[in-house]
Amino acid sequence: FQYGSKHNFLNEYTMKKYIFYLIAFLAVSCEDVLDKKNLGAIDDSYVWSDPNMIELNVNSFYANWMPTGLFERPGLAELGIISDEARSGYNGRAVNWINGVRFGADRTDVPYQKWYYGGIRKANEFLQNIEERYILPTNATQAQKERRDRFIGEVRFYRAHLYWEMIKVYGGVPIITKVIDKDETDESLLYPKRNTTDESFDFVIKELKEAADLLSITYSGDNWGRITKGAALAYCARIQLYRASPMFNPTNERKYWEDAYDTYKDVIELDVYDLHPMFSEIWKEKGENNKEIIWFKDYKKGTITHGWDAGNMMRSQAVGDATANCPVQELVDAFPMKDGTPYVKSNPETNPYDYRDPRLRATVVWNGDTYGPRNEKVYTFVSESTDPNSPMYNFDGIDSHQSATSTGYYMRKMTDESLDGTKGDYGYGKGSYTQWVELRYAEVLLGLAEAANEIGETEEGVEQLKLIRKRAGIGGTSDPYLEQCAGDRDKMANLIRNERRLELCFEGFRFWDIRRWKENLNEPVRGIDWDRDGHSFNEFVVEERNYEDYMYYCPIPNSEILKFSNLVQNRGWK
Repeated sequence: FQYGSKHNFLNEYTMKKYIFYLIAFLAVSCEDVLDKKNLGAIDDSYVWSDPNMIELNVNSFYANWMPTGLFERPGLAELGIISDEARSGYNGRAVNWINGVRFGADRTDVPYQKWYYGGIRKANEFLQNIEERYILPTNATQAQKERRDRFIGEVRFYRAHLYWEMIKVYGGVPIITKVIDKDETDESLLYPKRNTTDESFDFVIKELKEAADLLSITYSGDNWGRITKGAALAYCARIQLYRASPMFNPTNERKYWEDAYDTYKDVIELDVYDLHPMFSEIWKEKGENNKEIIWFKDYKKGTITHGWDAGNMMRSQAVGDATANCPVQELVDAFPMKDGTPYVKSNPETNPYDYRDPRLRATVVWNGDTYGPRNEKVYTFVSESTDPNSPMYNFDGIDSHQSATSTGYYMRKMTDESLDGTKGDYGYGKGSYTQWVELRYAEVLLGLAEAANEIGETEEGVEQLKLIRKRAGIGGTSDPYLEQCAGDRDKMANLIRNERRLELCFEGFRFWDIRRWKENLNEPVRGIDWDRDGHSFNEFVVEERNYEDYMYYCPIPNSEILKFSNLVQNRGWK
C-alpha cells in the first residue's frame, strides 16, 4: 500500500491475509447442482465485525480515489496545458478543447467528464454498514472508539472529495447519501435532479468539517500518511476559498471569505505544519520530517512509479515519451527579480534569466541551461536543418520533431534529475517515484493571505507572503516591493494571485484559479526562439486560445443526461 510510511498502514503479512479474506468475501459464490451451501464463502457479517477487514475496505478508497494530479495520465497531458502555464508538444483532446474544436457533450474524449457516483455509492454502502453492523460494546476501549471514528471520517472525506471533483467542474450535482437498491421506488432517487451549487457546497463543507472532528491531528507508525484532521480542514478551506471567489460568489458576500479565513486559521493553529526549507525538495523528501506535506500519494522506486519525468523530458534525453508540458513565456515573465520587484523587459536585453526568483530555475529549463544526471546542455533554438544527421540539426530545438518543445522551454519542476534514461530509469508512463503532494502548507498560507486580504486583514496576508517569498529566496533581508503593495488592497490581491501562480504552478491549480477569479481564459500563449549563439531572441505566439463564456462550466456527460431525464445540461452544451 503506497500512501504512508514504509510500513504502509498494514504489514505485508497482515495485508496478504486479509486480502485473501476480502477476496473470498467479494467473490460471487455459486451453488453446485445439489444446491449445497458454499462452505468456502465468508459471511459478510464476519467482515463487518472484524475491524481489520473494515480497514481494508477503507484502504480501497485511498487506492482508488487518491488524486495523482499531473503525475499520471490524463492529468499529465491536460492540467497544465489548458491554462496559461504550458503548451504540449503533442496535440490531443485538451489542445482541441482550448481551440474550441471537437468538443461537445456527446463526445467521450472531453476532458474532465467526471461522474463519480460509483465511488459515492461505495462510500454510502460503507457508511450504512458501519453504522448498522459494526456496533462497539459498551465497554469498548478508547482506542476501539477512535479507530471506528477514523474509519467513518476517512470515508466521509473521500465521499466529499468525489463530490467536490464534480462540483468544481459542473456546478451543482445530485447529492445522494443513501444506498439505492434494485427495489427502490422513490423516483426522486431513481431519477435525481441536480442540487443547486449552494446546496452542493454546503454539503461538502459540512462533510469535511464533521470528518475533521473524527480524525486525529497526526498519525504515526503504520498509520502515518492517512487522512488527518489537518487534511480535512485544509481541503475544506480550499473549497471555501473557491466558494468565496467571483465565479461562485458574484455579489462578493463577505461571509464566504470569512468562512475560508477561519478554516485556514484552524489548520495553522494545529501547529503541526511548516514550510520545507528548500522549494525544489518538497516532492523528493519523504517521511514525517517533511512538515509541508498534508495530503499526498507516495510512489516506490521499482514498484509503484509514475511518468512525470518521462512525460516531460526533452527529446535528447527522452525514452518513449516527452514534452507533455512545455512552459510558456507568460509563466516565465511572471517570476519576479531576486529582489522581489516584478520582472520588466529591457531593450536591448541580454540574459532575461539573470537575477530572477530562484523558483524560476527550479521550474523551467531554458536555452543553454543544463539538465539531467550529466548536466547536459539543452539548446532550444530552431533547427537550421530538418535532417537529423546534419550538424545544423538541433535535436531539442523548437518543433524539430513532434516531441520537441513548442515554446522554447522544458520542464524542471517536480522532476528527479538523478534519473538516467540511458540506464532504463524511466520510460513511457513509468520510472519516477517522487511523491504527488495534493495538499501542502504553502497552499494554506496562500489561501489565508487571499481570504485575509479580502476581509480587510491585509497585514495578516502580508505576513503569509513574507514566509512564502523568504523560502523562495526573494528579497533578501527585506522585501520592499511586498511592503509597497501592503498599503493597497488591490495591489496586494494581484501580488497574492501571482505568488499563487508561481508557487503552485503545475500542481493542478491554475486553470481552476483563473476560472474562479473570472479572469480572461483567451490570452494567447507565447514562446521564445533564441539564435544559435544565444545572443538574441524573438518571442512568438505559440497558440491563440478560443474559450467561450459558457465553458467556465463543463458539460455533464451526455450518457448520463440520456439515462436520467431530470438532469439538466449546463448552458451552452449540446
